[in-house]
Amino acid sequence: MFVIFGHCATFPLFVQAIGPNNIMKRTTQMPPQHPLRALLPPLEVMEKLGYDRCRCLQGTGVTLQQLDDLGSRITLQQEQRFYRNALDLTDDPLIGLRLGEPFVPQRYGLFGYALLSAETFRHALVIAENFGRLTFSLFSFKFGIEGQSAWFALCDPPLLEEDLIAVYMDRDLAAARVDFSAILGEPFRVESLQLPHQGRGNAQAYRQYFGCEVEFGAPDARFCFDSGVLEKRLPQSDPDSSRHLQQQCQMLIAKLTAQGSFIDEVRMMILARPGYFPDIDYIAQRMEMSTRTLRRKLKNEGSNFRDLLEEIRYGLAREYLADTQLPMEEISSLLGYSEAGNFSHAFRRWSGISPTAWRQNVPLTRPRSV
Repeated sequence: MFVIFGHCATFPLFVQAIGPNNIMKRTTQMPPQHPLRALLPPLEVMEKLGYDRCRCLQGTGVTLQQLDDLGSRITLQQEQRFYRNALDLTDDPLIGLRLGEPFVPQRYGLFGYALLSAETFRHALVIAENFGRLTFSLFSFKFGIEGQSAWFALCDPPLLEEDLIAVYMDRDLAAARVDFSAILGEPFRVESLQLPHQGRGNAQAYRQYFGCEVEFGAPDARFCFDSGVLEKRLPQSDPDSSRHLQQQCQMLIAKLTAQGSFIDEVRMMILARPGYFPDIDYIAQRMEMSTRTLRRKLKNEGSNFRDLLEEIRYGLAREYLADTQLPMEEISSLLGYSEAGNFSHAFRRWSGISPTAWRQNVPLTRPRSV
């Protein structure tokens, strides 16, 4: 879905009021490092505006070669420098609105597909609230109902300079509107918008962009919309698929218990990012051990990295084929294959038949989820 957030360790609460009315509250709940691919959508926008990648990445420490590495991650400081560059290059305080527009649901893998396949818009918002950590934002999500109106809010901004907070906020609001429209299959109509700042001299531009009245100096950033939309059945609704995808989302963000086995820990590391299956060197680095030590510990538990990777892919493949209506191209992408043909070849090696044949025979091999 949107450009949205995640949280890691929680530090002691620190509250700082911002803005002339001392309304917007910040905490030191810090976001994790985001995947480097979080920069690709806004980079596309900047390139269309005439700014080459080198200028946009200046001072970030990110190289052009790293952009092709799905396993790379960036620090919050590197990400901030990119958005600072975008502000300085364009000299446009509303550039965040443009940078949020490419963040369509499919950018988020399992999370995005779970949203698209939700039964109703209300269900989609519940998914967003529960699993927003799988997106790229620095905020948390909440939604609710007040009378005939419903609202969706961005909460818990991090401790950043106010102009950067505004860029992130604009980006996420623009992205949310794009994603809600994609989920609903029609333009998402905003009745009113609340913003915690005073418009920074661009009040009318905000009204024109979102096509609604805007209240400035509000407690948080939120869309208000007709609550009747919540019960709208979504055009790509597939409750079984959405439920299964939510289970996968939960798996991605679940923390291992202290009793978890070493193999389980490695599995969680492999499943950390939908569509990307890291090599053993990357996993060893993330687990702060040598590749040799990782191989030895897996061997002690009766496994090896290649077999574990194949086991995970085969298991996911069977679940996607049995419990969802996702096309082969999307399943291939979720399993880390660049082409559907490569996935088909691997599946034949695992099962002896093609994935299409396996899906057709699902009733004979296992019951579908209910």
